[in-house]
Amino acid sequence: MKPSYQRFRRHTAVILGVVFLLSGLLKLVDPVGTMLIVTEYFKFLGLPSLIPAARWVGMASASLECFLAIGLITGVLRKTTAILTYGMLGFFTLLTLALWIKNPAMDCGCFGQAVHLTHAQSFWKNVVLLVLAVIAFTPFKEFGISKRHRRVAAIVAALAIVLAAVYSHTHLPIVDFTPFNWGAQLFASLDENADEADFRSAPILSFYDAEGTYHDELAAQGKVVVFSVYDAREADWVLLQQHYRTALEAGARPLMLVSATREELPSLPPDIQPYFSDYKTLITLNRANGGGSYFYQGELVHKWAPGQFPEDLQEAIAEDPVALSTRYVTRRRLTAQGYCVALLAIFLLL
Repeated sequence: MKPSYQRFRRHTAVILGVVFLLSGLLKLVDPVGTMLIVTEYFKFLGLPSLIPAARWVGMASASLECFLAIGLITGVLRKTTAILTYGMLGFFTLLTLALWIKNPAMDCGCFGQAVHLTHAQSFWKNVVLLVLAVIAFTPFKEFGISKRHRRVAAIVAALAIVLAAVYSHTHLPIVDFTPFNWGAQLFASLDENADEADFRSAPILSFYDAEGTYHDELAAQGKVVVFSVYDAREADWVLLQQHYRTALEAGARPLMLVSATREELPSLPPDIQPYFSDYKTLITLNRANGGGSYFYQGELVHKWAPGQFPEDLQEAIAEDPVALSTRYVTRRRLTAQGYCVALLAIFLLL
């Protein structure tokens, strides 16, 4: 094989690997969002019995994409990488073709919640990737042997992917692609002077009391901590009540929003009034079941998972909301950028 064609094959494999890496990481950093995507696929395929495993299937699929990306970029385990790449691309090309034909009301989730493609776009994207794979792995029998430093880089990169998977499983997404991201202004807080674009982009936090009366305006007035419970059976109600009262003592209005009927809830103290909302809204608001979302005048300032509330919640709520939001967003952005730079540095060892 001519050296020029060999280099062309490697460059094609690297391009394919970068696409796989972006796709895998964007799903890996938001396991709950990926679970929702996989759930829709199971419904489309008529496999409702697999829905309870949707989160783990999503994490496994995203991790596999990342590991294949490492193989494609570094050139290690080329034959195994080639076989798995063909298998994955072949499967998803056929699946997205079926989606294009049937046209169900769902997102392909090719790049998690970050990029939304139509079914046709998703299918042709897979066709292009399949063509790149054919170029990268033809002829199939001539793969060569990877150098030792590339194998070292691949191992370190794989460990970095595992670290990202573990972190994402135990924390809120480090990058939020939902409408309820930091700085978002609730629809109920907008007035008649807001621009049309503001009304179109503002997320709606719709909730009602036991009598069916909606109270969206409560989340848009002053300091509010919304506790969102999208699965009442799995929530830590003792911890929730503790955080609820702490927020109340700190001068904020706590709101307990649940996706359940009154009968499905545990016995709550008289001072905690539950409000009701739908599952999709609550899981979009905060990926953690029982997590807290802090609003100031309808603007989202901060989010916490149930076990990650600050030790002094009163001090956090008493702090200037703008300063709190800026510090938190900056820290998350630096963490995300630091991880990407570290991963890039690993691949530069090639």
